[in-house]
Amino acid sequence: MERFDIIVIGAGPAGSAAAYTAARHGVSVLLLEEHPKIGIPVVCAEGISRKSIAGYLDIEQGWISQHLNGAIIRGPHDQEFRIDYPGCGWILDRATFDPALARMAENAGVQVKTRSKVVGIHDRAVTVAHEGRTAEYGYNFVIGADGMKSRVGTWFDVDTRLAVDEITVCAEYLLEDINVDPSYVELLFGERYAPGAYAWIFPKSSSSANVGLGVSPVRTRRRAREILDEWIKREFPSATVKQKIFGGVSAKVLERFSGNRFYLVGDAARLTDPLSGAGIANGIKSGVIAGRSAVARMKGKKDAFHAELKKAVLKEIAYNQGIRNVYLKLMDSEYEHVFRIAKRILSGHAVSGVSIRRIAREVMIFSPLIFKSALKLLFR
Repeated sequence: MERFDIIVIGAGPAGSAAAYTAARHGVSVLLLEEHPKIGIPVVCAEGISRKSIAGYLDIEQGWISQHLNGAIIRGPHDQEFRIDYPGCGWILDRATFDPALARMAENAGVQVKTRSKVVGIHDRAVTVAHEGRTAEYGYNFVIGADGMKSRVGTWFDVDTRLAVDEITVCAEYLLEDINVDPSYVELLFGERYAPGAYAWIFPKSSSSANVGLGVSPVRTRRRAREILDEWIKREFPSATVKQKIFGGVSAKVLERFSGNRFYLVGDAARLTDPLSGAGIANGIKSGVIAGRSAVARMKGKKDAFHAELKKAVLKEIAYNQGIRNVYLKLMDSEYEHVFRIAKRILSGHAVSGVSIRRIAREVMIFSPLIFKSALKLLFR
């Protein structure tokens, strides 16, 4: 049985980042991906902010579909304002981006195997189904980066279940033959668009975009797809639908995502931002931290996995979780109030950042309707 110091399961951004980081420190790494092509299918809105990934990965031009200079915010009654934030981020091309990260890992010495579905972990071995055959690979450490539907956690006796209020159900279409501002994402709020979450238009070009929305099952019994279809029919009646994506994102970090011989990273650890649903940057951050922490363990040193992850990812997630808990209770009248406060803070001038904490504090100060339920956020 072939053995590796570290086996990484899942070749998305989190897994490739973990594998690349570990291999650069001189250990043997196997990266397993169940799909034939890394990066396909794309299950993502593909947006990432410059600030969120700074210090962890330099985004290359070839990975980018669109450069972003801000956002257009639309309230529940279709009023709008623009946030001018030059160079704030990008819309990636995940079908290019994901394979590029895997090639970086491979060039660092990682052995990459596609069409390799992990079907079990036991007795310090990973069992893999590959083109009708099974094989076993020994390991000293496993990093689970197998996404929202992760099975790695369950094989290590982690409770990966989510309650109905801990998930956002999403639907997204890649639309062509539409007219959008290619430098600005659009974010839409209100019961009509996305009960309990928000809707988005992420431009891929001036005539194409990822258009989608999320809904909370505790706020509506309607299906996300049904609401999306109605919105697209109203707003983009002549659009061509090139791709459809359905799924969900978590809104709660797992209580346990590590053990003696494993870490879970990215969506497998439920490290998606509970407020925005963003997961690419947190996946890469957690992958990098897991890769170097696993190497430390291989070398008999004390790792700083939890301390680093708390500083880089978990602290912000905890705050945004509190914001989301309040947000889930808001109705259109409260959305309208938040919209006006955000407009006062962010519109009419170029900004160098968007502070959720500042907006939350302003809302609590000037909105008696929200103050009582949100007061505890001031002391996080």
